[in-house]
This record gives sequence, C-alpha cells and structure tokens, in this order.
Amino acid sequence: MNTWTRNAATAALVLLLCALAGAGLAYRSLWLRYDGALGQFESRSERLDGVVQAGAEIQERLGVARSAITPMLHAAGENAQNDVQQRLRELITRSGGTLVSSQAVLEPGTDGKLDRIRLTATVTGEWAKLVRFMENLQSSRPPYWVRTVTISREGASAGAGPQNARLALQLDAPLAPQKAQP
Repeated sequence: MNTWTRNAATAALVLLLCALAGAGLAYRSLWLRYDGALGQFESRSERLDGVVQAGAEIQERLGVARSAITPMLHAAGENAQNDVQQRLRELITRSGGTLVSSQAVLEPGTDGKLDRIRLTATVTGEWAKLVRFMENLQSSRPPYWVRTVTISREGASAGAGPQNARLALQLDAPLAPQKAQP
C-alpha cells in the first residue's frame, strides 16, 4: 500500500473515531438531560397523583376546619347586616351607652378573604360606660374587628361628676362562609 493511501486511510479512520466519540458525547449529554427531566416529571407527577388521591381527605379536613370556625363568625345570609347591627346595639345598651347613629355595608371577600360587614357607629355616654362597652366589644363572640376609634369629650369639664364622651367607631364583622350552590 502506498504511503499516501495509508496516511489518508489513517486520517479517515482518526476522523471517523473522532466523529464517533463526538456523537457518543453528544448522545450521553442529551441522555443525561432527558433522564434528569424525566426524573423531575415523575416526581411532580407522583406528587400530583398524591394530591388527587388525597382529595377526599383534604375535603374532609376542610369541612372539619369550616365547622370549627363557623360558630366563631357572624352568620351569613340575607339578614346578616341587620343581625350584626342589632348585636352591636345590644352591646351598647348593655354597657349603658347610647347609640347615636350606625350604618352597615356588606363587603364581599376577595382573594380568599371572608365576606364581612363594615360598620360605622357613633356612641355617646359616660366615660366609664364607654370603657365597659369597649371591653365588651373586645370580648364579644362572634368578634367585631375594630378598624378605627375616635374618642372626644362632650361638654365642659364637670369637675367631680362623670365625664361624657363620644366614640366614633369603624368595625368589621367577619361572616361565616356559605356553602357554594351547585
């Protein structure tokens, strides 16, 4: 065999081996990427399967949580605004204060928040009675969430007699979630 032919055959053989090695490295790289992606997909798929299979248990636990929380919130429904306003009036009169004005507006919950009744009320009375009202308001169940309170003295200083004051309140009354209608 001629020297030139032998050199050409050797060069072709070396190039063929380099091409095969490059193809093998590319194949291995692609195989490792594929295997890694498949591993991620399988683990995510298994987690999703677990969530789907646990759906009944999740619904049951959600029902238990809802039944535990619902008694702690104001009842929702058509008369919710009137009921919440009436409970506030009862708290005020029980403490000896006088309700001057009140308004209630339903605010639907957004982004997973509870529906609530936004209340504004003005209460007058003796200082001690208003303090008792605020204590009762803080300990009442279902709760009223106090957003703002403004207090001002009414009348002139009476010396040793009881001081009268006026409270302007903004409250939120959280409503229990209603079951979705099918």
